Amino acid sequence: MAPPASAATPREPLWGVIAVAYGSYSVDYGQDRPAPPSGIDGRGSGRWSWRMKALASGFDIDTDIAAFRMNVTEQSDIVLYSLQQNQVNETPYCRPPAGSSVDWVRDPSVGLFLGAGGFRVDHAFGNLLGGCHVGAHGMSLYDGASPAETPIARGAFRPRRDRAFTDTWTQEISLDRTHDTAASSAHTFAAEGTITISVRRLSRRSAAAFRARLRSIPRVSRVL
Repeated sequence: MAPPASAATPREPLWGVIAVAYGSYSVDYGQDRPAPPSGIDGRGSGRWSWRMKALASGFDIDTDIAAFRMNVTEQSDIVLYSLQQNQVNETPYCRPPAGSSVDWVRDPSVGLFLGAGGFRVDHAFGNLLGGCHVGAHGMSLYDGASPAETPIARGAFRPRRDRAFTDTWTQEISLDRTHDTAASSAHTFAAEGTITISVRRLSRRSAAAFRARLRSIPRVSRVL
C-alpha cells in the first residue's frame, strides 16, 4: 500500500507595503553675543518627508523589492562668534543645502520587515538631511524606524490571520536651554516625526503586476 501523499507546503503570503514618514526640527541658540565673549548664536530648522513602496513576502513581511523617494528643506543662520578688542568676529556655522531630494529609485538598501514587537524600516538616504543637529537627542524617524519606535500591541496584528494592517507612530522631542549647561552653547531643540505603515495581502496576480511596476523604476538615484 502506497504511503499517503504528504500535504503540500502552504505558499508564503505576499504583501503590498506602503511606508510614509515626515517631520521637522528646529534649534535656537538665541542672540546672546557679545556675552559670553565667545559662543554660538542663531537658529536652524528643517523639514523632511519620505515614502517607500515595497513587495514583501512571508509572515515576517520581509521585503523582496522596494522603491523610495525623499524630500528635504533646511535653513540656518547659526554662527560661531568671538569678542576680540571690542569687536565681534563671526564665522558661519552649520550651513546645510537649502533643499535636496531623491526621486523614485529602486535601491537594495531600502527595506522593511516585521521584527520582535514592531517593524524595522531601513534606507540609505538619511544623509540628505544635513543640519548640524540632525539625529540629536533621539531624532531618528527621518532615517527609518526600529521595532522600538513602531511597537505593535500584542494581538493587534497577526500575519497568519490578518489580511491588512495600518498604524501610525509619532516622535516628539522638546528641550529647553537648560539641557546644555555650557553658557556658550546653550540652545533649545525641538523635533517631531510621524511614520505610517500599511500592509495588505496580495494575490499572486496582483503581486506580479506590482513587482513589474517596481521593476520599471530606475536603480540609479537622482539626487536633485
